[in-house]
Amino acid sequence: MIVHELTDIEHLFTEQLQEGYYVIRETYQNVLVEPEDGDTIRQVDAGTEEVVTIVFDPGDEYSLICLDTYTFAEGIPSLAELKETIAAEYDVFVNDRWAAASL
Repeated sequence: MIVHELTDIEHLFTEQLQEGYYVIRETYQNVLVEPEDGDTIRQVDAGTEEVVTIVFDPGDEYSLICLDTYTFAEGIPSLAELKETIAAEYDVFVNDRWAAASL
């Protein structure tokens, strides 16, 4: 069984996003948990993964909407690459240069 432990949360692009949108970066430490003999278990480091989530807050209480999640097993791409990936699908950036066409 793989156990995901949240080790870091970061808000990316905060000042560059349209109001109500957030891009959240989370780093998880993956641990492989294997039963041994009796009541003991063995934990093995299974590396880390980066998860980037795009959410929208329409302003109502308890109403965050998850738009998309990207998982990177080999480390997170550069900020420019990540912006390009997000802008290809979502019009969330204030700067029109990064914004994709509205859906």
